[in-house]
Amino acid sequence: MRRSIALAYVLWFFLGYLGVHRVYLGHVGTGLLMAACTVVGGLVASTVIGHILLFAVGIWWLFDLVLTARMAGYRG
Repeated sequence: MRRSIALAYVLWFFLGYLGVHRVYLGHVGTGLLMAACTVVGGLVASTVIGHILLFAVGIWWLFDLVLTARMAGYRG
């Protein structure tokens, strides 16, 4: 089912680090994984592992800037 690309980008911008946009677009598994990485990274942010997780989520969030349109079924 095709989803609203505008709403997907609003979710990406405000809640993207929690993977909410991925859940909205039907990618529940990776959305929950993104949320788990953010929560665990935040809980252990004072350690190297926490920094690595939060950095990885940040990179993933940036990649999703491009991938969100494809996940929404937008063909330009």
